[in-house]
Amino acid sequence: MAIALSRRSLLRATGAGLTLTLLPGGALAVAPPGGALTPAAPGGGSTVNDWLHVASDGSITIFSNAQEMGQGGFSGVAQMLAEELCVPWDRVTVKTAPLKVGMGMGSGRAHWTGGSSSIRTQWDRLRRAGAAARQMLVAAGAAHLDVPAAECRAMEGGVHHAPSGRHVDYAVIADAAARQPVPEAPEPLPRSQWRLIGRPLPRKDIPAKVDGSAVFATDVQVPGLLSATLMQSPVFGGRLVSVDPAPALRIPGVRHVVPVMGVEITIPGLPQPMVMADAVAVVASHWWAARQGLLALSPVWDNQGKDDLDTDGMHAAIMARLNGPGIVRVAEGQDEAEQRSLHEAGMARATRRFSGDYRVPALAHAQMEPLSAVVHITSDAAEAWTGSQAPSSVRRIVAGAAGLTLEQVTTHTLVSGGGFGRRFIDDYVAYAAILSRSVRAPVKLVYTREEDMAQGRYRTATACRITAGLGPDGLPTAVHTHCVPAGGDVLLSMARPGHAGQPDHQPSYYLPASLAAVTQADLPVPFGPWRAPGSTQCAFFFETFVDELAEQAGQDPLAYRRRLLADNPRALRVLDAAAAAAGWGRALPAGRGLGLAIWNSFEAIAAQVVEVEVSDRRLRVTRVWCAFDCGTAVNPDSVRAQGEGSILMALSATLAEKVELAKGAVTSLNFDQYPLLRLEQMPEIEIILLESPDAPVGGAGEPMTPPLPPALANALFAVTGRRIRSLPLTDHGFITDL
Repeated sequence: MAIALSRRSLLRATGAGLTLTLLPGGALAVAPPGGALTPAAPGGGSTVNDWLHVASDGSITIFSNAQEMGQGGFSGVAQMLAEELCVPWDRVTVKTAPLKVGMGMGSGRAHWTGGSSSIRTQWDRLRRAGAAARQMLVAAGAAHLDVPAAECRAMEGGVHHAPSGRHVDYAVIADAAARQPVPEAPEPLPRSQWRLIGRPLPRKDIPAKVDGSAVFATDVQVPGLLSATLMQSPVFGGRLVSVDPAPALRIPGVRHVVPVMGVEITIPGLPQPMVMADAVAVVASHWWAARQGLLALSPVWDNQGKDDLDTDGMHAAIMARLNGPGIVRVAEGQDEAEQRSLHEAGMARATRRFSGDYRVPALAHAQMEPLSAVVHITSDAAEAWTGSQAPSSVRRIVAGAAGLTLEQVTTHTLVSGGGFGRRFIDDYVAYAAILSRSVRAPVKLVYTREEDMAQGRYRTATACRITAGLGPDGLPTAVHTHCVPAGGDVLLSMARPGHAGQPDHQPSYYLPASLAAVTQADLPVPFGPWRAPGSTQCAFFFETFVDELAEQAGQDPLAYRRRLLADNPRALRVLDAAAAAAGWGRALPAGRGLGLAIWNSFEAIAAQVVEVEVSDRRLRVTRVWCAFDCGTAVNPDSVRAQGEGSILMALSATLAEKVELAKGAVTSLNFDQYPLLRLEQMPEIEIILLESPDAPVGGAGEPMTPPLPPALANALFAVTGRRIRSLPLTDHGFITDL
């Protein structure tokens, strides 16, 4: 099919759902809806085990259970499997794994992607799965060559018999291999034989994003598809009283106005129903008509007395609750009475005490792609397409909304334009399912940017008071932390007692006389996971506090931390690497300063040094050095990219981001009201990768986020002498734009 590519015809083609693909030499190929955008299933050949399919032409497909939202997990999972299968990376195609028991994030667990888990929680399991398939292939290859299996090895996508020099490709023996017994205790390849792990291989998800063939939910086209958008109560917890559909129905293309009132969905396998917020949706032949129809409506809401909360009130409420005792948190297996006794004894040994109050705001995920999903429900089946971080949840929700069994629901896990935890909560999929069932047609629901921002599951605003008893040497004899999140609970309490192993989601320092308490404020603001949940708040609190302790002791911040890390050589090595890369202690021009911080999360350690320049309240971060140890980096390029993205996201939040509330509703509804970091504000970033081969493999997508805010605040103190105990920095009069 060919078209004349005037601007008008280009718009007509894309508006009709055609796919335009740039070909080598600058030509454009045009495909009909569902054509080029639908990945072909592996054809022919045999599936050796759940993770590997070998086609008759020798091409190899590896299935990845990681949802791809830009973090590279989709490709990283395949890189581990390809290593064990001894196949060349350029012969590998990666496809999304089916929702099959045993193929989730852990044996028998649901399919989900979050918590920096794609590599971290599957390192042993997936390598053993690949090793099992390799042994089955070697056994089949040996039988085909009529030689002992002990004389054969897997290499270059086939089985090689060294004594005779003969080689058989996997394509020839895949079917026989699939009939081999699955080894009970397969041994992964030793590090000395790795050829792919640890190499900066090109990611498999990037070419499709460059040429436009990657499928996002908004790209999906199916016969009879209708488009929709919606509005929930602007005030959290508000109820829809009434809506007159007539103004929307007068808009050309609008088909339906659907009120969603008092809906609860019974989810298979879950004890509690999913309670949907009231909303009004407009369904139309195309999205713009749906949007215009929604704007024409004047729904009446009952805010139920929840419209008196604003930003200042939320922050005042959590700060006031710091004066209470809180509920003490102790680690599993530890005794609260014993910890209290140790803490009180530590405080009794102190020659003085020092305390500080800290606060961070609510943050939106502000992902590039607003929430979107396609759902088609019929009387006996349902199908869903979306870029969810929790595909198993998608299937359960659609089944519940449709009144079907899980087996009657087919889900397609697509790539997404960012997630950061927001796509782990599938409320938007539930609305798409409700609409499809209501109008008896497939529905593509796409949120507006404003609705996406107004109905977030925000990183909760949190306050914290930290008190330390200090000995004559200036080091803490005991530490008490009291955190107050505005909504729900902080995922992770901090400053729990250290132990012989590496503490996780806590300060890097071993603090045997520490005590952590939490008070839940339970304000009516929905909360959810935001990149490095809990740690993004707690790292700012504690690492800013540690800098203040160094000041109280009259010591250099690096030297003070090195004393605290005397019993943690792994973390000390990371801290020293960041400081050495930054040239800590060097003379700096007037108006420039360095700050540092270190934090553990997701079984990885990140230390950062930030260089900041301040002139007449105008602030610019010029460089960031980050030393990072996640045990083993499967793809160093991906790890560095994750670090750069984490640092920039944290920098954006530190400089200017906060969710604003007025009369119970979010008012920061688009990027003009919720400023994100711009290209000209980006600093130079250097990532220093360290390895600890004997340590567990840690995550990479989140651990480099937490240290940036405190390192920047500490750098500002070095320049200005001002201690920053709350964020964002624009609240303190700093000018962060250029």
